[in-house]
Amino acid sequence: MKNTTFGVNRIEAFSDGVLAIVITILILEIKSPELHVQTSSVAAWHALVALAPKFASFALSFLFVAVFWVNHHRFFLLVRRSDWGLLWSNNLLLFLLCTIPFPTAFMGDHPSNPVAVALFALVLLLAGLAFNSLWRQARRRRLIDESVREEIVNAAIRRGLVGPAAYLCASLLAPIVLPISWVIFLVVPVFYAWPTKAPDHNNIKGD
Repeated sequence: MKNTTFGVNRIEAFSDGVLAIVITILILEIKSPELHVQTSSVAAWHALVALAPKFASFALSFLFVAVFWVNHHRFFLLVRRSDWGLLWSNNLLLFLLCTIPFPTAFMGDHPSNPVAVALFALVLLLAGLAFNSLWRQARRRRLIDESVREEIVNAAIRRGLVGPAAYLCASLLAPIVLPISWVIFLVVPVFYAWPTKAPDHNNIKGD
């Protein structure tokens, strides 16, 4: 049982389904505003403006989940087999990503509250560490395609710690300098979404 390995197709399919649901739940947290004067255009505009923080937190969380999904997809392009450790590491990552709608809604309702912002950062911190554990488990158990250079995998693991470190700073700075936390939230997903020499099929031995 300890040395059992198996394919990754079901892991990918399950993960895609879960993340699709997470993204759907994010938008469901935004409720249509109630108008006391049904025909008032001014009241309608005021109600929509009041929802702006919720839309902003939704867009931000959508971006984070999308970046996690893209990098998750790239990771499994290189993983040729799985084991129980990788399976449960992936389940932990999905669990943490499933919690994102709650701090998103909390932060959307209270965008200037340091506790709400710090909680959002904490969830991202834990999700980032969980994703990094996928890389470490795959390296330790030799689950990655043998053609992938070891230095590429090591670089991906190091790069994967940038986000958690930034989220830790965002969480700690929220009660002190809240705007810096928001800047970190905007910068980190761009950092991970930007094309790099991260592992893909072009970074294998002999290419």
